[in-house]
Amino acid sequence: MSTKNRKIIFYCMMAITFLAVTIYEFLTPNMSDDLIYWDTVHEAKSFFDLFGQEVEHWISHTGRSVSHMILRVFLFINVKGVFNVVAGGVFVLLSLLIYMNVQGKKKYDIKLYGYILAMLWFLDPAIANTVFWEDGACNYMFTMTIIMGFITLYRKNLDPANVSLFSEDVPSTVKEKNWVFALGMFLYGIVAGWCNENTSGGLILFMLIEISYRFIKNQKKFSFIKPWMISGLVGSLLGFLMMIISPGNYGRLDVTEEEHTGIMAILARFLKITLNIKNHYIILVAGFIVVLVFIFYLCERNELFIRTVRFMSLFFVLFVATCYALIMIPSSELRSYYGASVFLMTAIAQGIAALSKCKERRIKATLSAIIIVAGVLFLLGYFEDGANLARIKREFDERDAYLTEMAAAGEDEVEAPMLRPLWQTRFSVAYEADIQEDWQFWINFFMAQHYGLGTISGVERENWNEY
Repeated sequence: MSTKNRKIIFYCMMAITFLAVTIYEFLTPNMSDDLIYWDTVHEAKSFFDLFGQEVEHWISHTGRSVSHMILRVFLFINVKGVFNVVAGGVFVLLSLLIYMNVQGKKKYDIKLYGYILAMLWFLDPAIANTVFWEDGACNYMFTMTIIMGFITLYRKNLDPANVSLFSEDVPSTVKEKNWVFALGMFLYGIVAGWCNENTSGGLILFMLIEISYRFIKNQKKFSFIKPWMISGLVGSLLGFLMMIISPGNYGRLDVTEEEHTGIMAILARFLKITLNIKNHYIILVAGFIVVLVFIFYLCERNELFIRTVRFMSLFFVLFVATCYALIMIPSSELRSYYGASVFLMTAIAQGIAALSKCKERRIKATLSAIIIVAGVLFLLGYFEDGANLARIKREFDERDAYLTEMAAAGEDEVEAPMLRPLWQTRFSVAYEADIQEDWQFWINFFMAQHYGLGTISGVERENWNEY
């Protein structure tokens, strides 16, 4: 296929991805924590009051200030459509950042880009939480895009041959950077280090490994060090420190209960993390192993082979470290593994690029067949899941109108319908955040506060006939 045709298809894939994600975002209503933060944000009299709210949040709740400031800005704008469009763009940007970090790819590599999109779409078990829930997207997809952007910029300036977008690999011509660039890396580092505890920790580990590798390669001399390398690392450490010293973090830990204490608690956490990897990320782990074995057996022992194995090893280490960093806290949600999974997807993408250049035609045919099947599965499933999202949103909108009407009428104890259990889809967190029969259930309590009602009790939708 000619470069021109590959270019057209590549841009079409970007456009389709943007539309697919954006449409699903429009079909996802605000729910759960979105409503809680919305109420707080709309107490602000001006945009600058949001910063004061975030300081209070940092003190009382959590240190993830970057992600929650992003969320506050979107909620302050109070137009869900703005978030929907931006989120679609961020999803595409994240896919392109993964693509940029792959070495040895051909120009407009549509097969490689297809694999990246397929992994992001099919192999994120918490995609409802990380991409299609406003609070979760700000906490995970947006922050991981910031972190991958920093990694991409850092690697690009370590060696331009490491990173490219639409061009072939370019010769390595590292240029000196001035103090303005060093300052920019310091400021960017603060933001990237302040994103998410385990994933920002993975970013810091990435820089330490890269610097250590070059230190050893340079015969244990620091002559290779440039100011921006250190300023980026220091900025990330500072942002990370600001996140983990948040008093709110320790307040949340105090109310978290564990069955075990001491070393048994650590072992129990280790087991839980291992089981989460086994139960939810085994396809990615198996894919990494299979690709790496094929590379060792089929690829020539050239410079690309060395770079591929080193790159895949580095990002696999980041995956493992980012997962098991969660051992520091009593419990974690599946969405906390999102950044780790993106690191592993990046490693696999590098391996696929290397395999695409091997001379074994059966491997090339297999790679092509897999990505074509993934495309067909996407098309077949997209409309069904989209229909379920539309049905869920319709019920949310009907219930929202009803509860607003009841609040305006001065009602105190209100019953409202729960979602029908027919439309569950892995692209929606709605059923995890739906009201229950017990008016004391946490989401019932917060929704009652949101609408200005006394209590809200859930009723089976089949037994509901008020509208």
